[in-house]
Amino acid sequence: MPGAAPSRIDEVAFDRETKGLTGIVVKGVLLSLVTFGIYRFWYITNLRRYFWSRTIVAGSPGEYTGRGKELFLGFLVALAILVPIYLLLFGLSFAYPPLASGAGPISFFFLFFLGQYAIYRGRRYRASRTLWRGIRLGQDGSAITYVGMALGWWLLTIVTLGIAFPWMRAVLERYRINHTLIGGSRMVSTATGGMVAKPWLLLYVVGLGPLLVSVLAFLIANKFSIPADMMLPDPHKPGQFIFNPIYAGTPLATYGTVVGVVSAIFIPLAVLLFPYYRARETRAFMNAAALGASRLHSTLKARQFYWPYIIYFLTLIGFIVVFAIVIGVGTAIVASGGGGSSGFSGMHWLIMLLIIPLYLGMLLAFAVLAVRIITVRLWRAVTDSTTIQNVEALNAVLASSRRTASGLNEGLADALDVGGAIEIGF
Repeated sequence: MPGAAPSRIDEVAFDRETKGLTGIVVKGVLLSLVTFGIYRFWYITNLRRYFWSRTIVAGSPGEYTGRGKELFLGFLVALAILVPIYLLLFGLSFAYPPLASGAGPISFFFLFFLGQYAIYRGRRYRASRTLWRGIRLGQDGSAITYVGMALGWWLLTIVTLGIAFPWMRAVLERYRINHTLIGGSRMVSTATGGMVAKPWLLLYVVGLGPLLVSVLAFLIANKFSIPADMMLPDPHKPGQFIFNPIYAGTPLATYGTVVGVVSAIFIPLAVLLFPYYRARETRAFMNAAALGASRLHSTLKARQFYWPYIIYFLTLIGFIVVFAIVIGVGTAIVASGGGGSSGFSGMHWLIMLLIIPLYLGMLLAFAVLAVRIITVRLWRAVTDSTTIQNVEALNAVLASSRRTASGLNEGLADALDVGGAIEIGF
């Protein structure tokens, strides 16, 4: 329309200096160790406050108002629900042995149901503790509906041997985004499986396909019957297993060897291709998200997801080499100074006192590097490659008076180990 003002584009950015982050990680890891993991709820909260407050959306930072106490109490309540259920299943299996064979599938289905429920409700908690320009985010919708959708799509994914995976991801993404609220405004997603079908098929054909074919051939060759004594305990290496020699030369051994070789080659390929798929999926789903007339636009590249992991693993290798050298030198000194004497000498104790702090320091360094190299770089890759189109429409977003979600929502996710401290993307 002639004379109409052009739509304004603004950016999403993340503070590049990350001052104070190392202190948060060091304090969080050390206190989590001495409190046997209890402090991790406060550590997670501190990390989120840090990342939220340094993420600038259209010129305004985010704010996280969650508290560690909420997560901890939610975790305790979740345990109070889960432990009796586990004890009931165990007691029924013990009291009625025929039920024992079905206890595994029942537990798996139960954990799947609770896991998907916890994922959705945990996201509701994080949204309700997030503010932008003083406006609280939220999430409505039904966690039960989400669980039903996840169950149906996972069954379809299994039946199609993984082909339906990107369509499942898109359907669940649409449900999450379409029920995401910013103040009184609702977000909308137009994500489809076709947006990520090509990168998934590349990962599938190169990495997962050969593995699935080899496993299927193994099952067909053995008439879908795997003997219970296929693997036996190794008499020379406690805790390890060996192939039962009575099956040598049978299809069990032949196709089992094929599966082993294919796994050794194609599982690493699948792992190497997974960041490529995640980057393409994140970009596609970000581009499909909108809030009224405002839309997200992402230019995320796959290499931005690869570099953090490459740098991290190279750094780990360097630390491990240094640690191995120190251990080797210490062992050599102890061995050369032992002189056949029994018990520890002063040199022995000195080496031990040096190695133990070095080992603990290395573990602490790994935790710091994981956050500073992987989490920060992945978070920054998503934020710095994202812009907001028609940003002026965000001025129409008004606050709402909805209630905040309970900490139990994420306590269950933590108890089931399906929640993450920092999740990349929406």
